[in-house]
Amino acid sequence: MNDSIFSLADMIRHHRLKLGLTLHDLAIETNLSKGAISKIENGRRKKPEYSTVKSIASVLKIPYNEYINIYIALEKNADTMFEIFKESLTIDDTRTNLVRKIMLTYLKLASDSYDAVEQIYNTAELAKNTTIKLSIYKTILDYSRSHGIMHFLARSLYQIYLVERNDFTKLRQTYESGEYVLKYVEFLPSKERLSLYYKLAVHAFTLQLHNETIKHCNVIVQEDTSHGKVEKSYAYGMLRDSYLYLGNLELAEKYSIECQKQNSSQTSDNDKLYVALLNSKKGNKELAELQFQDCLATCAESFIAYVANEYISFLLLDKETSKVEEILPELEDKINELTFATPIRRRELACFYKLQGDFHTQINNVNQALDFYMDGAYEYSQIDDIDNERECLRLMYYLYRNNKVIVDAETVDKVDRYYERFKKEGIMCEK
Repeated sequence: MNDSIFSLADMIRHHRLKLGLTLHDLAIETNLSKGAISKIENGRRKKPEYSTVKSIASVLKIPYNEYINIYIALEKNADTMFEIFKESLTIDDTRTNLVRKIMLTYLKLASDSYDAVEQIYNTAELAKNTTIKLSIYKTILDYSRSHGIMHFLARSLYQIYLVERNDFTKLRQTYESGEYVLKYVEFLPSKERLSLYYKLAVHAFTLQLHNETIKHCNVIVQEDTSHGKVEKSYAYGMLRDSYLYLGNLELAEKYSIECQKQNSSQTSDNDKLYVALLNSKKGNKELAELQFQDCLATCAESFIAYVANEYISFLLLDKETSKVEEILPELEDKINELTFATPIRRRELACFYKLQGDFHTQINNVNQALDFYMDGAYEYSQIDDIDNERECLRLMYYLYRNNKVIVDAETVDKVDRYYERFKKEGIMCEK
């Protein structure tokens, strides 16, 4: 403790002399007595009040991290330490390790560990910095695990998952983290439990893990709660679409009926697209094409990429390249104006590029096809979709290998750079 007192004294004296201020000057600026400041600088004040140190630090322009790092070793009042913790979350340049140090000091001082953890958990949202927020939840996790506080062990794992899943380049890894939370799901409050299953369902759907999506959605629709109506509605939609993608048309139609019950007042763009896809899979191609066209003409701007991809896929299956060529320029203009901020939406952009690669391959426009496959591979890599990324690369290298004579120099350079990049990352393709 003496070391901290003298460190505080030396710090204040150093910054005062650096600014050329006398004790009298500092006393006037801080509205403190000269004697009180002198005692602090001489190490004769065992523990100055935090408000006093903060006032002096403000006048002397001492960085927050510098004076707090020393002061917290002196403070013995849990309430004051918690106020310091809250304050640290609102300071722009607070270091992550300092926030953790403040937390652990508060937890050591608090008389009731459960209440202390709860206070920290409820305050974590104040953190401006995502890295700091993540550090708080990880500290709660470690502390809860070592003290057997299962409720906050589960809740901190849940919050860590929510933060980490926003890194779209690690979607597979973070999905596994979310699955791990299910081991402690019984300790989550009902709203957070339902939210976890919903977010995992969306996560799995984004990764096209349709059996996983079905597993999580089944839990959601069976939950008997007064809340979660929105989640249930979306869950029925994901069940319908997942069964459709898996080729189980009977169950897809079953959940389509449930979707209509949930949204009886209107037919959504998703509902219209589903009907077109269903007729396509049933072999009703003429009807499906009319429905795709209607959906494309009437859907919301934000839904255009979804419809475009399904319609283009439908046309390319029958090598209807003239029809694709007719609609592609307008679709490109519309889609290029959109923002693709979420993983699901970014997948649609990646798919759109990949389909353009397929189209240009069918009409033997090799250079354009290679460009679009590269764009598709890149976009898939940004959402950790390794399978589709590799499929784009496979198509790209196959096309390149068999058409080297007609590939222009610029495209050759792009392909070679891609090859070297993925060779380093362990994604090997035959060149």
